[in-house]
Amino acid sequence: MSECGNKRKLCELGTGEVVHVISYRAKEGLVDEFERIVQETAHCLYHLTAGISDVRVCHPKCGEVVFIVTFLSAEDMAKFRDGPEQDAARALAPVVESGEPTYATSGCLMPAAHTLQSLLAFLKRSITGTSHASHNVGKVREEICRWFPRREEYEKYIHWDQQDPKKYTRNLVFGNEHMDVLLMCWPPGCVSAIHSHDESSCWVALVEGEVFEVQYTMPKLDLQFIEKEMKNPTGAVGRCTRLRVIGETRLSQATASGAYANDEIGVHRIENRSDKPAFTLHVYAPGLRKMKIFKETGQVSVFSVAQVSYMSEYGSKTGTWTTTTHPDGILDIQAWNSWQAGRPS
Repeated sequence: MSECGNKRKLCELGTGEVVHVISYRAKEGLVDEFERIVQETAHCLYHLTAGISDVRVCHPKCGEVVFIVTFLSAEDMAKFRDGPEQDAARALAPVVESGEPTYATSGCLMPAAHTLQSLLAFLKRSITGTSHASHNVGKVREEICRWFPRREEYEKYIHWDQQDPKKYTRNLVFGNEHMDVLLMCWPPGCVSAIHSHDESSCWVALVEGEVFEVQYTMPKLDLQFIEKEMKNPTGAVGRCTRLRVIGETRLSQATASGAYANDEIGVHRIENRSDKPAFTLHVYAPGLRKMKIFKETGQVSVFSVAQVSYMSEYGSKTGTWTTTTHPDGILDIQAWNSWQAGRPS
C-alpha cells in the first residue's frame, strides 16, 4: 500500500482530470520519417475534442517528441489508449527506438492547492476592514477550501484540555488587526454554544475528522434586552424568539470541506457527532471581540470575548487556560463551583 493509504488525497481537491504522457525517440537514421509521422500524429491529436480538455505536444529536438493529453476522466483516457493511442503506436513503431515509447505515465491533474503557509499569506493580503461587508466572501472561501491540510503543518497547534477532555479548545495560529485564525480541537460528542459573530466574517474549514455546522435564523430580541445591551454592551442578558434551523452542513472528507457565517446570514454552532476527535480551521475577520450566545429555549446573552483565553498561541500553550475557562468565552460555572467546593476553608 502507498504512503497515502486511505488518507485524504491531494487530487481530491482538483477537477478530476487525468493527464497522460507518452514520449518517443527516433531510431538512428530515421529522423526525417519520424518527424513526418509525429507531425501528422500531432495534427490529429489537436483535433480530438470529445472527452479531452487539453492537448500539448513537446518537441525537445528533432528525433524526440512528448505527447501530453488531458482527459476529463480515467474512462476517457482508457478509451483513448484502446483506440487512437494504438493507431499512433503502430504508425511510429518502425521508426522509434525499441519500437515502443521511451516513457509513458499518467495521473491526476494536480490542483493549485495551498499549504498552510501559502494560505496564511493569501489571507494576510486579502482580508482587511472592520466588518464582514468589506470582504470578498466567495473568493476567501474558495481559497480556504484549496488548502490541503498536512498533519505536520498543524500538529503543533493541537492542544487538549487535560483537566476536562470533553472541552473543545481554541488555538491561535495567526492574528493581526484584521483577523484571527484559530485551530479548533473538538473531542468526540462536543458541541459549541449557538452564537453570533457581531461584525465579523466566520469561515470554517475542515482539517481532520468530521463536524456539522448548524445554522439558525437570527432571532428577534426583546426590547428589554436591547435596552440592557445599550447600557451594558458586554453583559446584557435577556430573551429572544425561539431559534429555527435553516441549514445543516456536514463537513467531512466525503462532503463539503468549508462553511461560512455572518450575522446577516444567521447564527450557528459546530458539532462533533462522531466518536473520534475532529479539527477545524476558523478565520474570524475581524477577530471576535463581542458576540451573543443563544439557547434554543429563547434565552440570549451578550459578552466580550476580548479576554477569552486561548489554549495555545502560535503553537505554544498560553498557561492562561484554566479549569474554569469555557471555550465559548463564558465562565464555566460548574467547574468553578466544583473547584471551590473542594478548597479547604
